[in-house]
Amino acid sequence: MRPTTKRRMINGGIFLVLLITEILIVMYAHGFVREYIGDVLFMPAMYFLIRIFTDKFPRALPLILFVFACGVEVSQYFELYRHLGFEKGSLPAIIMGTGFAWGDIAAYAAGTLINAAGGAIRNKNNHPVP
Repeated sequence: MRPTTKRRMINGGIFLVLLITEILIVMYAHGFVREYIGDVLFMPAMYFLIRIFTDKFPRALPLILFVFACGVEVSQYFELYRHLGFEKGSLPAIIMGTGFAWGDIAAYAAGTLINAAGGAIRNKNNHPVP
């Protein structure tokens, strides 16, 4: 099912705010914020990006995104970029990621909990999940 135009605009606006926040974190933040908060916010950003295009799987979407993020993290553990022939530091390697970290998975889990809690609150208030 396709979301309404109003709902798409809301989801798109939230996604853009999160995307800009992520970019600013990458450009200017250091330490804990750079290492963890960016990964926590990645999950809601992806949630709202997908919600721009579809209303399917509103309750399962946080879990689906978490499994995807963990899959990407596992590919970093096995250095998939290297097996595909990319040099560390190349654009494809940067996009895929080159370093596995349990802390990243914990941050993705925290972001997933934010997504799930937001969905539960909306459902409790009898509002449709955006």
